[in-house]
Amino acid sequence: MRHGRPIGPSVMSWARSEVSHAGRGRDRGGNVPPMPALLSDDYEERCLWQSQVTPPMATHDSLPAEADVVVVGAGLCGLAAADTFARAGRSVVVLEREPLCWGASSRNGGMVIPELKAGPLTLERRYGPVGRRMHHEILEAYEYVRGLATGADGTDPVACSWDEPGMLLVAHSTRHVDRVRGLVEELTSIGESAHVVERNDLHNEIGSDAFVAGAVVDKTGSVQPAALHAGLAVRAMAAGSSVHDRTALRSLERRTGGHDVVTTRGVVRAAKVVLATNAAVDRTVPQLERRVLPVGSYIIATEVLPEALAASILPTGRMVFDTRNFLAYWRLTPDGRLAYGGRRNMDPTDVADARDFLYDQMVAVHPQLAGVQVTHAWGGNVAMTLDRLPHIGQIEGAWYATGCNGSGVALNTWLGHRLAAALCGDVPFPACAELRHRSLPFHSARSAYLPLVGRYLSLEDAR
Repeated sequence: MRHGRPIGPSVMSWARSEVSHAGRGRDRGGNVPPMPALLSDDYEERCLWQSQVTPPMATHDSLPAEADVVVVGAGLCGLAAADTFARAGRSVVVLEREPLCWGASSRNGGMVIPELKAGPLTLERRYGPVGRRMHHEILEAYEYVRGLATGADGTDPVACSWDEPGMLLVAHSTRHVDRVRGLVEELTSIGESAHVVERNDLHNEIGSDAFVAGAVVDKTGSVQPAALHAGLAVRAMAAGSSVHDRTALRSLERRTGGHDVVTTRGVVRAAKVVLATNAAVDRTVPQLERRVLPVGSYIIATEVLPEALAASILPTGRMVFDTRNFLAYWRLTPDGRLAYGGRRNMDPTDVADARDFLYDQMVAVHPQLAGVQVTHAWGGNVAMTLDRLPHIGQIEGAWYATGCNGSGVALNTWLGHRLAAALCGDVPFPACAELRHRSLPFHSARSAYLPLVGRYLSLEDAR
């Protein structure tokens, strides 16, 4: 017996597969549908994090006639921008289409990862000095969020269950071992703490035989994302920002010295406008909409696990994600559950379908979780860009920051802060402001071609 597992995972996985797939037909793609997830009596299609946090009240005063800055979007990026502007003495109005603390900033996995989908040396080879600066800045982004959460920045800490467990990247096939090794080589070459975990030693990191190698990266944090989001909203309003939820942008009308920001609740004349909508961008700003692809990601949360079972899954408590194109990611929550996220393909789906797929995948990876119930399932959109990098730019005189690409807790928070600081004249613009931000090809036909792209990526994952 190892890590409290009564029998080997490969046997458990095979047995569950045989039982759950018996007598079940295949879908049009030839795939066996996943076994329905085991649901608790109090199961909710609701974000676990949001169920644990009471969001602050938004500003209920009427919209002011004018402001130094209007920020569109009250996610981590928009609130960090508003906080920085307000602390610099600017009058700030934040507009949020949905209820405050509703969106992806409080729905994500809560992983604070300083990464840009490529290592520092790869970024430098591709982009030269800009690439080197981008990696330096993502490390700065990590420290910025760490400072918010711990008070290391000299302000009152945002209570959000901050921890620094590190992360484990696991190779799901031998074809991806070189990627794992390459990441470690790149990080250690610049003095970052990381190491390779060989297959024979993986049991010390993860209670699963599904992977062939791993990379541990120590500089990775975790938060309760809804608590971080709510705390940043409180902080921005305490600094003097007015935050108006349920207030949608209708249009931006450029004028001398700024914009008239037309909303569903009136017009605000602003000297500067910052668009911080990320994946929620819509046709109100078509030039930006064409450059951002919203991609759904889904998460299930189990019931609270017995300590021995939790330790059998993740003995070190690290957060995990794998090397698939449709990657899976999982972590233990502050209250002792397993949160497991990902998606199957790029077809339209709903929470129930995604939930069943994730449960099937979770138990295949961790057979010791067979019989554990799911209490929550939810989804949200990730903002993807063509080059998988963040971008800052201008559209008709309005500034924007976008492109979290699945790593937005550190990145988007810092981008909002740094863009605001740059617009106040205190610091240079981030390196990503120097990148060309290309539109997605055949954007209007994406609903037709994305499923085909998804089929190709799934085939790659299966190799």
